[in-house]
Amino acid sequence: MYEKQKEELVEICHLLYRRNLVAASDGNVSVRVSDAHILLTPSGKNKGLVRREEILVLDLEGAVVGGTQKPSREYPMHREIYRRRTDIQAVVHTHPACATAFALAGKNLPENYLIETSMMLGATALADYAAPGSPELVDAIAPHIQSCSAILLKNHGALTLGASLEDAFNRMEVLENVAKTILLSKVLGEPETIAEHEMAKMRKQK
Repeated sequence: MYEKQKEELVEICHLLYRRNLVAASDGNVSVRVSDAHILLTPSGKNKGLVRREEILVLDLEGAVVGGTQKPSREYPMHREIYRRRTDIQAVVHTHPACATAFALAGKNLPENYLIETSMMLGATALADYAAPGSPELVDAIAPHIQSCSAILLKNHGALTLGASLEDAFNRMEVLENVAKTILLSKVLGEPETIAEHEMAKMRKQK
């Protein structure tokens, strides 16, 4: 069932690992494959080593309809995103070091430092802290789902949403690169911002 989509999900997991966007068994990745089913990575598996046969098929209530592994406990977070955003087909949740450093410091990414933030990420948000896998975590991200496709999770990690697995992966890669560049710039001094009239031009181009 959904073998081609499972293979694509595994490829994205391996790519996330190779790009240092996920460590060991951190995070979880999902893709919506029909109106009734979602593919999800299993709990406790290294994303760089996960195999196609370990990918789970879940219905929209969280019941496992395919696979023998234990599903990630953060499935409700993915389900809420799919319920609220019909345009979203994939969700990537990882703990990338630099983006998570912003979340740990309780800071959202500034929109006006780098063009990639506005052009490739759009609006980003910082969600309040809640325990992983808890109903409170769903509540924490809920206010940001409609308006953002990149959400920092305070003291936790990051979420990116996409129209495809590649799209969600690209957003996570850009999110981490933007965070890393800002942090490196701060070693040299205070980063200079893009003028508001230039930001307005970029918003019109999107």
